[in-house]
Amino acid sequence: MCKFCWTKMKSRYYFLVVIFALVAVIWIAYLFCIQILDPFHLAGARRMRYTPQKEILIPRRGSILDAQGNLLVSSVIYYQIDIDRSSVASWAKEEKIPLEKAFEKYAEVMSSHTTLNKDDVIKRLNYGNKTSSIQISNKISEVELDKLIKELKTKDMPGLVHSFASMKRIYSKDILAARVLGSVREVSDGYDPATNSKSLYKLAGVCGIESTYDKYLSGNYGWKEVVLDANHQPVPYPNLHSKKPENGYNLYLTIDSKIQEIVENALYEGMENYGAKNAGAIVMDPNTGKILAMAGVSGEDKTEDPNFVRVKSNIPVSFMFEPGSTMKPLTMLPAIEHKLVKPTETFQCGRYQVGRRVISDTHQYGELTPREIITKSSNVGIAKIAERIGPTRLYENFIALGFGQKTALNLAGESSGMFAKLQNWDGYTLHSIAFGQGISTTALQLATAYSAIANGGKLMKPIIVETIKDDEGKIIEQFEPSVLRNVASTAATDTIKSYLQGVVDSGTARHIKMDYIQVGGKTGTAQKNITGTKGYSQGKYSSVFIGMFPIEKPQMVVVVFFDEPAPGFHYGSTSSAPTFKKIVENILFMPDCQILPYNERLMQTSLTMPKLTGMHLFQAENTLSHYGFQYKVEGPDSASIVIDQYPKAGVTVDPHYPITLKIGPNADKKAPVYETGTMPNLVGLSLREALKQASIQGLAVNIRGSGMVRSQSVLPGSRILKGSKCYLEASL
Repeated sequence: MCKFCWTKMKSRYYFLVVIFALVAVIWIAYLFCIQILDPFHLAGARRMRYTPQKEILIPRRGSILDAQGNLLVSSVIYYQIDIDRSSVASWAKEEKIPLEKAFEKYAEVMSSHTTLNKDDVIKRLNYGNKTSSIQISNKISEVELDKLIKELKTKDMPGLVHSFASMKRIYSKDILAARVLGSVREVSDGYDPATNSKSLYKLAGVCGIESTYDKYLSGNYGWKEVVLDANHQPVPYPNLHSKKPENGYNLYLTIDSKIQEIVENALYEGMENYGAKNAGAIVMDPNTGKILAMAGVSGEDKTEDPNFVRVKSNIPVSFMFEPGSTMKPLTMLPAIEHKLVKPTETFQCGRYQVGRRVISDTHQYGELTPREIITKSSNVGIAKIAERIGPTRLYENFIALGFGQKTALNLAGESSGMFAKLQNWDGYTLHSIAFGQGISTTALQLATAYSAIANGGKLMKPIIVETIKDDEGKIIEQFEPSVLRNVASTAATDTIKSYLQGVVDSGTARHIKMDYIQVGGKTGTAQKNITGTKGYSQGKYSSVFIGMFPIEKPQMVVVVFFDEPAPGFHYGSTSSAPTFKKIVENILFMPDCQILPYNERLMQTSLTMPKLTGMHLFQAENTLSHYGFQYKVEGPDSASIVIDQYPKAGVTVDPHYPITLKIGPNADKKAPVYETGTMPNLVGLSLREALKQASIQGLAVNIRGSGMVRSQSVLPGSRILKGSKCYLEASL
């Protein structure tokens, strides 16, 4: 090689070395600037890219169950699913199929494992920019999501992005105990418009048990660290941390949903029969304070949106009313306890002048013993006994029984009632409060006070939640029966219980007496106070009945009240007492009821149906009346012979079961023809009005008791003959 060529090659070599060295220096300088000087501020972006983000994990709100473990309220979580269409496009390219075909395959998978419609999914996937991520639905349940994830993973189909969307409360038994359970609302829907980003999703209780026990039901949030790529897809990254969410605790109530259903059905039926505006009831175990049923209903509840019903006030704990005569046994209690009256002494009743005020009874009773004062519900008698007790002792007694203050149940919306402080009593207060005027109570307060009479003098703390457990069944908190204080001796409460039994056996509630079980109770009727005044509304009443059974050792105390029942049904004896009886009968007929075994009650109450076919109607009526049956007669005009009966002869039936007699023409052509009519409804009428209606129809009436008609042996609408006999049961 010539020297010139060598020199030229050498110079080229050095030139390339210089060029490469220069490029290296420039590259090093560039990297130095990028890494050290960071003129484009990429360090922050890099840190953001590789710094894990925290994804909030939402806890499931706890469930609510009844005393038997039946589910009343639960939660369903819904998820949002999105599809990253750029990932789908890459998958389509690998599979060598058109993007539209790939979209169709995704739609087939999603529609087969969810409630989504295939055509709707395809429409969403083809909407707008086909390489961006798009939301498909935000109403995918947890079960659907699990199936979808598993199917897409099996088929190696990428692009699914899912996240928490919302939570819904499911009320398994529709509006049963709706006002007691309460409702929830979304405090946050998971999106913060101020920051245009996600926020903590939360459901919060707004009323009822959902509100009272919100801190137990809500649970605690969890979180997990995630690293996302440019397409917002999670990428594997070491040492990521997480904290599991703590689901809300589950509440096990003392309420028995079977008893709750019995009570609510009885109240709805009662409102319809008695034309009441509202109704409420509580069933309580007096020995433990456990609330077995708590119901408050209005006439429109069954037709309204259940979600609207759940936010209504819980009537038994919030609605205040004057208790009327149901306060008389509670007034009598300290008189018996402190031996201020003797069981055999008598009080002149009927009319009593106190200053310018006249206290009067429904009837001029004359001399009454303490027992008769309760059984006949004498205002004058109990007013005179209150004078012996004195204002201070009576006030302290009612305070000890829990009036004028919230019970220890502390349920959301509970009212304390209205009970004037002793220093604010005037000359009329002592007598008024003795027979239930000038004081407002709640059904819960009355149930708690009467439970103290039932259990021997112990005021129990009411309980509606028995146990709080986690998802594993571990007990977090147990609410045991608790005695708040002793309010009377067993001897005094036993005496009051005997008086309450007298009310049902021979007093104002004798029409609800049951042959198979001993019951005690007290009727109450009170005019409604005009809000903000000392006056009373004309024609607006609250009717109340409080009962306990079996009276020897009560296992249940039941409070029933109706708000503004129709005239004639505004007495506690005409509306609340029959409803109480219906509730008791249905509870005792529950197959698992241990108070009175089902077979025992059936044996004690059932009668064998006599053979009535071939009898003249007069004879058949006398036979049925002898056994105490209620019956209805059907047949053509001028018919008088029983040609068929239901139930048939020899069948065992409950005496309260309505008997149907079918009458036909008399086979004896010479037999007299009787004029027929239709039996009117006499229930709820005064005896005078009932006798007038019976006279118009030519009925012979046999009356038991006095006051308002409670029941009639011949059912309304029945075919009757002139001279037929109808037995009427009446009470005050």
